[in-house]
Parts: sequence; structure tokens; C-alpha cells
Amino acid sequence: MASFDQLKLSPALLERLAELEFHTPTPIQLAAIPALLNGQDVAGQAETGSGKTAAFGLPLLQQIDTGKQQVQALVLVPTRELAVQVRHELKQLAQKIDNLKISAFYGGHSFSQERASLAFPPQVLVGTPGRLTDHLYRQTLDLSKVRLLVLDEADKLLEMGFADEIDQILEAIPKKRQAVLFSATMPDEVKQLIADSLKNPQFVQVSPNAIPDQVRLTGIKVAHSEKQQALLHLLQSINAAGTVVFCNTRGASDDVAAMLAKHGFGARSLHGGMEQQDRDKAMTLFRNGTTQVLVATDLAARGLDIAALKNIIHYELPDDDAAYLHRSGRTGRAGRSGQVYTFATTRDEQKLRDWGLVRMDEWLNAADLVARVEKAAPEATEAFATLHINAGRKDKLSPRDIVGALIAAAGLKADQIGRIEVQDKASYVAIPAYQANAIVEALSNGKIKGRKFRVGLVK
Repeated sequence: MASFDQLKLSPALLERLAELEFHTPTPIQLAAIPALLNGQDVAGQAETGSGKTAAFGLPLLQQIDTGKQQVQALVLVPTRELAVQVRHELKQLAQKIDNLKISAFYGGHSFSQERASLAFPPQVLVGTPGRLTDHLYRQTLDLSKVRLLVLDEADKLLEMGFADEIDQILEAIPKKRQAVLFSATMPDEVKQLIADSLKNPQFVQVSPNAIPDQVRLTGIKVAHSEKQQALLHLLQSINAAGTVVFCNTRGASDDVAAMLAKHGFGARSLHGGMEQQDRDKAMTLFRNGTTQVLVATDLAARGLDIAALKNIIHYELPDDDAAYLHRSGRTGRAGRSGQVYTFATTRDEQKLRDWGLVRMDEWLNAADLVARVEKAAPEATEAFATLHINAGRKDKLSPRDIVGALIAAAGLKADQIGRIEVQDKASYVAIPAYQANAIVEALSNGKIKGRKFRVGLVK
């Protein structure tokens, strides 16, 4: 069996992979990394959760000259959420590399902050096409030193109408460059983009089926009028923490989330009609376990890589099989197990048969769900609330500082403290819900790292 040691990666990357307990490359990594380290262009089709970020990220990081403060690698992604996710993954992999700056530019983020940060340009820039072309138009971004271009989720880039922006970016970077393209599907438009932007690429393909083998698929036969009650029964019969429910419209997402909250579930909606700060809040609360159920449109179907994500529920079927596969592939990532539940009316059953890609491990109906609720004893999970602190990285605040304050001022034990996220100007930490008000009062009267900060609960 192959190991990362055989792929001619640098000692810094190998040491970091060992720390992360990544020992065996995934098939897409095994196929792409040697070609990229050899200087070849690569076009890849890989299933969701196959490890493609590391497949392009490891060779990318190895080729950066940290002695030069200029954009050397550019990663194009379709959405803000994916930009944040890719930056996070690259930073994780690059932790042993000194003097390396990795940034993400995207809509909804402060343009002035991005422009100011370019006084010391990142060597690796992850961005959405719209924001990057905005910088090019205003002449605030120099891409003349880019040596490696990555087009990630190429089918989604084109589907979202970014073809013109991609052309502008290709014009702004050197013709002599290495290019990588990854796409979940290979429609004609993506094949044309490969022809236009890559030179004699090596093609790598893992599997046409985007649902990992360790994911269990359950079909639930329901009439349209039974769906809400069936969803309640399903969530009552399982551990609902870490569940994403997919709807097709913003209105349905809001309605289902409100219905679940009314019945006692920690549920929030996520869709493109929300303000960016509200989307960020929904994701933060889901990542740290305060929100059990995220009710989302396909906005969340890509780039959503959360270790806590256990269950996917197709409350409504999407329009095509590719979207179904992308949604389903949000769970069962990196070898973890997962569950996918598909609500299917009679018409939906026909659609699933027409797609021919769906393997159901079992079929249930509404009555079966009622019986499961009566037998179920879902594992107990502690309810979390989320504490907001109006300070972050720019205030030199670290997770260790926050843990220390919670132990010293609020009397918590380390194992009672949940996920901590320290952002540029704010920090969020999951705390036991039953102690939330007392913790806020204690920290309001105490100090963090010797300073007073404003704290409160995220509503």
C-alpha cells in the first residue's frame, strides 16, 4: 500500500501529515501528486470527499518560494464558503512551513481589508472570480508572478456564470504556468475550459459515483402532505446532531427550520438570500454543535466539510443526479461513516430510477418511522450555547487564552468547553447551555489575557 513517504514530498509536509495522522494517500492524491510535482498540468474528476484539496495543495505548497512576497499560486473557487474552507485546509497542511502567507478573497468580505493586506501579498491566494476581477479592475492585485493556477469545482464555476471572469484572470497571469483543474462532473463546457487553460494535461479520475461506500442510504416513501411529520419522526429516531436537511428553495428552507425549532430542535436555515454575517453565524453554530440541524439549499452542497456532519436528509430531491451526489457526499468524508436519507414521493421514486446512480440500502415508509420513534433511544448529547467575544486574532487572542479564562473565571473544566473559533476580530466558543448565563456574567466581570472584552451569547 502506498504511503506519503513515497511521493517525494518535503520533510515539512511529511511531518505535518504525520501529525494529522494522514498516512495513506487517497486514490486522487496518489494519481495527481506525482504528476504535479513533475511539473505537468492535471485535470481531475474525483468524488466528493476524495481528498482533492490535498491532491493539489501538497504540490502547490511544496513549490512556493517563501523568500518572495508575491502571489505565486492562485486557487479559483466558486463560493465564499469554499474559499474559506480551502484556505483553512491549506493552512492546516502548511503549518510547518515558515514565512508562508495564505489568504482568501471573496465577496462579502471587506475589500479595504483585502487591499491593505496586499501591502505584503500572500504567496497563496484563494479567491472567487468576482472578487478577484474586482481587484484587477481597480489595479490593487498583481498576478504577474503566478506560477500555479488551480480551478477547483470547475463545473460549478461555469454553472454560476463565471466564464468571463475566468477569462480575465487567465489574461492577467503568465502564459507560462502550471495549471490544475478539478471538477465533480465533466460536461462539454468543462472540457472546453480544460482545452483553453491547460497544456497536455494528465487526466486523473477516481470514481463516477460521488457517494462513498461507507455511507448508508435509506429511502423514505412519503406523500407530499406527510413530509413535515415524517421529518420530525426521523429526527426523533436518530441522534439529530450534525444533520443537514436539503430543500430546493429559500422559502422551504426557512419554513422547515422554523417548524423544527418550534418542536424543540436546534435548527437554522442557510441559503443565498441571507446576509453574509447571518450565513457565517449559521455555519459557526453548526460547526460547534449549538445548532443541531442545518436546513440548507444547494448553497451548502459544496465546500461544506465539517467533521461533525453525520446525516444528510434530502427533504426535497434536486433537479439532477449530479446535485444529489454532491449533497450526499457531504457526509462519509475522509473515511468516516455517514447516513443519507431520501424522502421520495411516487414521482421522486421514478426520478431516482431514471438517474440510475442510486443504491438504497433500505426503504422505509411513514409508519416505519413512527415505529422507530417508539423504539428509539437516541444517545444523549449535551446542549451547547455559543459565547461571542468581541476580540480575535488581531487582538492577539488565542484558543488557549479563552480556555484559561473559562477555567479561571467561570470554573469550567477543559472537557466542558466545546469548539473554539478565533476569527480576525471576534471569537466564538461552545459552552454548556445550562451554565451559559453564569459564564457570561463571570467573564464580563473578569478578564481574558489580562484585558476586559465584551462578551455575550449568540442568539
